[in-house]
Amino acid sequence: MDKELLKQYFVFTKKEKRGTFLILTVILLVFVSGKYIYPLLLREDTISSKEIAAIGDSIKVKAGEGKNFANDYSEETNYHVASNLPEHNAFTGELFNFDPNTLDLAGWKKLGIRDKTAQTILHYVSKGGKFREPEDINKIWGLRDAEKQRLIPYVRIANEKRAGSYKDYPRYEKKVYEKRAPQFIDINSADSVSFVSLPGIGPGFTKRILRFRDKLGGFYKTDQVAETFGLPDSVFQKIKPLLKISSADVRKININTASNEELKAHPYIRWQLANVITEYKKQHGDFKELSELKKIMLIDDILYQKILPYLTI
Repeated sequence: MDKELLKQYFVFTKKEKRGTFLILTVILLVFVSGKYIYPLLLREDTISSKEIAAIGDSIKVKAGEGKNFANDYSEETNYHVASNLPEHNAFTGELFNFDPNTLDLAGWKKLGIRDKTAQTILHYVSKGGKFREPEDINKIWGLRDAEKQRLIPYVRIANEKRAGSYKDYPRYEKKVYEKRAPQFIDINSADSVSFVSLPGIGPGFTKRILRFRDKLGGFYKTDQVAETFGLPDSVFQKIKPLLKISSADVRKININTASNEELKAHPYIRWQLANVITEYKKQHGDFKELSELKKIMLIDDILYQKILPYLTI
């Protein structure tokens, strides 16, 4: 029993033996490649301290200043070879006092500024850009720090008023306006321009007043304007002293000949009262007098006085 268990765990089949051998072979290859091949893949071009010292000696022979160069760079063991050498800091331009707001292309080139950078500066100025103090030179894109420090002492900006200063603006003088006399308007003949001129009355209220006037057939008293839909009483009280009626000649409706639809269209009659008046005519015939309207239960004295100016027989 024990031997069978041992065979199950410690005896390998042919396939298992081949697989184990293959795994060991792969591990060995990885180990060899990691030790000998991988460093070759990561190899970088470097200059050793001895090579740097040799370069320094050669410069010392040619220029007589190689000692400092070699000592400075021999402190480190290895350095990466740079693909691009730093640009030389020597300046070839001529220094003179200048105003960056007015200097032309030739002037910038004379200072030793590269054509592309000079064109950038001129474009900035042509679009309304301003140099307001010498330190603004630091904002120029394309100038090296050393060039900026070299130019700043020679900047001479012409005196001009600073925008935004309270001293630049004219002193405020209070204007005296003459009070105009109130403009009275005739509410039955005034147009939209006249109504808009009233205090608190804009285009919206003007349209509503004119529409209400048209449906009524005209106003017979100024208080009717207050019935305009949405018009606040505070606004009406403000404009009321400016309203007048030259003629109360309103459009009248003949209740004996008007159709039910015509009666419904009037703001003071509407559909319910129009139907009752129409039924009354069907039962009793045409009205002989307007006072007969009082026989209709829906019409009280207040409503009768309200609609009377708009009716006729």
